[in-house]
Amino acid sequence: MPLIQQTADVTVTGQVTDENGSGLPGVTVVLQGTTRGTSSDANGNYSLSVPGGGGTLVFSFVGYKTQEVQIGNRSTVNVSLAPDTETLEEVVVVGYGTQQKSLVTGAISSVRQEEIATVSSTRVEQALQGRTAGVSVLPASGSPGSGMRVRVRGAGSNGNAEPLYIVDGMRTGGIEYLDPSEIASIEVLKDAASAAIYGAEGANGVVIITTKTGNKGAPSTVSYSGQYGVQSVGDRMDLMNAQQYAAYLNESSTAGTIPDPAEVSSIQGTNWLDEIFEKAPMQRHSVSFNGGSEKSSFLINGTMFRQDGVVGGDKARFDRYTVRLNSDHEIKSWLNVGNRLSYSHFERAGIQEDSEFGSVISNAILIDPITPTIYTGALPGFVQDAIDAGLPLVRDGSGNYYGLSQYIRGEVGNPLAQIAITKGSTVQNKVVGNLYADIKPFEGFTFTSRFGIDAAFQRNHGWNPSFWFSSERLNTTANTFDTNENWFTWQWENYATYQRTIGSHNFTLLAGTSALERRYNRLNGTSSGLFAEDDIFAFPDYTPDDNDRIAGTENANTLQSYYGRLSYDYENKYLLNLTVRRDGSSLLPPGNEWGTFPSVSVGWVLSNEDFFPANNVVNYFKLRGSWGENGSLSNLTIGQWAAVITSQGIRYPDGNGGYITVAEPAALANPELTWETSEQVDIGLDLGLFDNRLTLTSDYFVKTTKDLITPGTPPRFIGNTLPFVNGGDVRNRGWEFELAFNNNTNPNAFKYEFAVNLTTLDNEVTFLNPNVTRIAGTGVGTGWTATYFEEGYPIWYFRGYKTAGIFQSEDEIGQYLSENGISGYDPAPGDPIVVDVNEDGQISPDDQTFIGSPHPELIYGGRINLSYKGFDFLAFIQGQAGNDVLLAFNRVDRPTANRPAFFYEDRWTGPGSTNSWFAPNTTSTYVYNSDLMLFDGSYARIRQLQLGYTLPNAVTERISVQNARFYVSLDDYFTFTDYPGLDPEAGSNNVNSLGIDRGVYPIPRKALVGLTFNF
Repeated sequence: MPLIQQTADVTVTGQVTDENGSGLPGVTVVLQGTTRGTSSDANGNYSLSVPGGGGTLVFSFVGYKTQEVQIGNRSTVNVSLAPDTETLEEVVVVGYGTQQKSLVTGAISSVRQEEIATVSSTRVEQALQGRTAGVSVLPASGSPGSGMRVRVRGAGSNGNAEPLYIVDGMRTGGIEYLDPSEIASIEVLKDAASAAIYGAEGANGVVIITTKTGNKGAPSTVSYSGQYGVQSVGDRMDLMNAQQYAAYLNESSTAGTIPDPAEVSSIQGTNWLDEIFEKAPMQRHSVSFNGGSEKSSFLINGTMFRQDGVVGGDKARFDRYTVRLNSDHEIKSWLNVGNRLSYSHFERAGIQEDSEFGSVISNAILIDPITPTIYTGALPGFVQDAIDAGLPLVRDGSGNYYGLSQYIRGEVGNPLAQIAITKGSTVQNKVVGNLYADIKPFEGFTFTSRFGIDAAFQRNHGWNPSFWFSSERLNTTANTFDTNENWFTWQWENYATYQRTIGSHNFTLLAGTSALERRYNRLNGTSSGLFAEDDIFAFPDYTPDDNDRIAGTENANTLQSYYGRLSYDYENKYLLNLTVRRDGSSLLPPGNEWGTFPSVSVGWVLSNEDFFPANNVVNYFKLRGSWGENGSLSNLTIGQWAAVITSQGIRYPDGNGGYITVAEPAALANPELTWETSEQVDIGLDLGLFDNRLTLTSDYFVKTTKDLITPGTPPRFIGNTLPFVNGGDVRNRGWEFELAFNNNTNPNAFKYEFAVNLTTLDNEVTFLNPNVTRIAGTGVGTGWTATYFEEGYPIWYFRGYKTAGIFQSEDEIGQYLSENGISGYDPAPGDPIVVDVNEDGQISPDDQTFIGSPHPELIYGGRINLSYKGFDFLAFIQGQAGNDVLLAFNRVDRPTANRPAFFYEDRWTGPGSTNSWFAPNTTSTYVYNSDLMLFDGSYARIRQLQLGYTLPNAVTERISVQNARFYVSLDDYFTFTDYPGLDPEAGSNNVNSLGIDRGVYPIPRKALVGLTFNF
C-alpha cells in the first residue's frame, strides 16, 4: 500500500508598502498558478495560507508595477511596490482596437469603472453627466426609467443628435439595458478624426462601452454590491394658496366662474404639489462570479434594480434585471475565442407627463387650491348632481369621491384621481452580445471576426377605465390598448490589424469590412367596451369584436461598410493617424447610397524631443490637431426620399355609373436626398506636470453639420409638396478643459484627488434653405409656436414678444405710443412694455423675435476624492450656465388655472411697485407669449456626497470576506439655481422642446446606504 504524504499549509504574512514606506491598501496578493489570493488591509498588511514548500506570490495594484516574489522558506514576506509613473501609457479604447493614451491624436475622454461604481443613476448615460468635458446629458424626465438626451459637443442637428453607442464592439439601439456595475470603461470619441472609423453614423460622436471580463490565472471571486435608498423632492415651487388664488382672479377681472375672496379668507386650501409628491424607495443589487485558468477567463454577473416614483409611487415604478456572461479562451497559441452576452428584462409603469394638456404634474399646478383632494363629508351640490346623472366619478380605495373643480375645466383634473386610474406598463426583453475569434497566424498580425446581435422584444399594455372629471375631461367607455414592437439587428465584422516596427518607425494598419441589418415590426391594437373594468378583463377578448382595431408595420434597412486606418509614430515624437470609411445605406435613393468619410490627425510630443528641458515640472507635453468628416443616418427613414402615391378621396367615373380606383402623387420624390455630414476641426494639447500628478487636456473645436434634413418648399406652380430636402447647416464651437491633480505618490496615508472639467459652447444655424424664413418647432398651449429653427440663431431658439419693463401710468403709456408712433395698441398700467421690433407702428405677432436659447453656454463638473486609511470621501458637482427655460404650463387658454405664488407676490400693484413683473393678468398673449415666461436655467447640482469605510483585513478575515466597504451617500441632494420652477433640468422627449417646462417631473434627491465586498 503506497504512502501518501500531505503537505500542511503554512500562513505567510507581510506588509505591502509604496516607494516611501507607507502601507498600500487593496493590493491583490495571489499565489502564482493557483486560485488562492487575498488583498492588503488599510495599513498594507496581508495574510495568506499557502501549501508548504514555497511558491511565488504575485503583488498587483493599480498605478504600481506588478511584482513577483518567491516565498522560499519564509513565513513573512514584505514587499515595496514601485509606482508606474507612466500613467500616460494608459490604454484607451478606440474604434476596432486600443491605443496608448500618450499616442492618441484625437479628442477622446474616458470614464473608468471606479468613477461610476456606486452611482445611483438608473441609466449609464446619467453617470456620464459632468464627468467628461464636451458631453452634456439632459434627462427627458426625472421619472424612473426615463430616457436621456446626450449631446457630444453641442446639438448637431434639428432632429435626432444622439451619439452612436458601441458596447463591446456591437452597435446598440440604446444603453438603457446596462447597469453601471457591468461597465469597465467608457470612452467618448468627440472629434471627427476619432469617430471617422464609424463613418456614416459618427457625426454626433461615439460612446464606446467596454464591459467587465474575468481575469486569467486569478483566484475565483464572488463580488457583491448593493444599495438601498429613499428618494424625495427637495425645494418645491410654491403655488398660490386659496386666498391668493381668489384675489388674483378677481384683481385680473378674469371671466367665468371665479371664487369670492371673502369666502376663502380663512382657508389655505390644498397644496397639490405636496399631495402628489411622496418619498419613494429604490434599491440596486449586483452579484458577479469572476475567475479563470491560465488560458481561460469568465465573468458571470447578475443585477437587480427597482425604483418607485416620487410622483405616482408604484404606478411609476421601474424594474430591471440583467444577466451577463463574458468569457475569453485561448484555444491555441494562434487562436482566441470568446463572447460578450447580456440579457435584460425591464418593466416600466408610468404616469402621463411632459405635457401642459393634462399631465399629472401639470394638473397639480393648474388645478385650483380650493378643490379638496377627496370628499369625506357632505358632497357639494354640483358633485351630487353629477352622481345623480350617472356620471362615472372616481373614488379612492376607501370609497371616497375624489375632489372636482368647479372653477377650471378643459383637460385639467384631480391629479390624485388621475394617478388612481392610470393602468399600464411597458415590458421589454433584450439580448445583446457577440461571438468573436482572433486569429494570429504570424507575429504582429491579428485577424478578427465578430458576429453580434441586438434583439429587443417589447410590449406596452394598458387600459383606460371610465371616468368623469368635467364635461371636457371624461371617458364614458372603458377601453384597452396593446402595442407589440420587435427590433432585431445583426452585425458581422471582419478586420485585420498589423503592427510593425522598422527602426524608430512604428506602424499599425487596420483594414476591415462590416455588414449590418436592422429590422423592426409593430403590431398594435385598441378595443373598447370592457366586460368589466378590471385588470383581468383589459384585453380584446373581453370586448365586442366590432370595437377591435388593429394596425401594424414592418421594415428593414441595411448598411455595408469598408474601412481602414493607418497609425504611425516616429520615436514616440511625431504622430499620424489616417482614417477612411466608405458606407452604403439602403435608406438613401439610388445613386446616393454610398459616401466616403475621411479624417487625418497629427500629434507632436515635444517632451520627447532632445531639446525639451529635463525638469521636475513639465514631464509630458503634446500638441495635436485633427480634421475629419462623419455622417449621420439618424434622421433618415425608409422611403423618405420617394414619391408618395395616394388613392384616398379620388374617384373617376367609369362611364357605367360606377367609379374606377385611381391614384395621384401626394408628395414629390427627392432623388438627391443624402445624409447629414459633420465636418470638424480640433486643436488640442495634453500636459503632464510634477510626475503626472497634475494633468491638463485642452481642446478647441469647430464642428459644422451640413445637409440637415428640413421640410421642402417647391415653387407653387409645381402643384405638389416636397416633404424633405437637405436644407440646413449648424455650427458648434467651443473650448474644453480637463484638469486633475492627485498626491498618489505621497508617503502619507492621506490621499487626495481633485478633478474639474469645463466646456464652452456656441451653437448657431449658419444656413437655411433660402425658400424658408424659419421652421416652426413646438407649440405651447394653444396658438403660440414657441421654438423655431432659423439662420443666425441657435437650434430651436425661443421666439416670442420682447418686453422692456412695466407701464407705470397712463402718462407713460401715452409717451411710449407717441414716441414710437404706435397705434392700435391699448395697454393699461401694469401691463408689460412690448417692443415694436419691426418698427411698423403696430404691436402684432410680427414683432415676435429671439428671446432666449435653451442651449447652455457653459457646462462643467468637478470631483474631490479623499482617503485616509480605511476612510474615503467623494464630492461631485455638475452644472451649466447660460441657458433659458420656458415656464410653459402658464397659458392664456386656461385663465382660471392656478399659478406659482410669485405671480401674486411679485405682482404690480401700483406706480413704482415693480418694473419687472406685471399686474394680475390671465389672458394677455403679451404676457404669456413673451420673455416674461423665460427664466435663467443655470444651476449647480451636488450629484454625489459619499462617505465610506473599508473594514481592515483583520476583521474581514474572521467572516471570510475581503474588501468590505460600507458607505452612505447623498445623490442629487443639493441644487443651487434661480429658476423658479420645479427643476432647471427641464427635459423633454421632443428634440424641438429643449428647455420647455410643461410641468417637468423633477429629478429626485436620494439618501443611500451601500455595501460592497467579495470573497
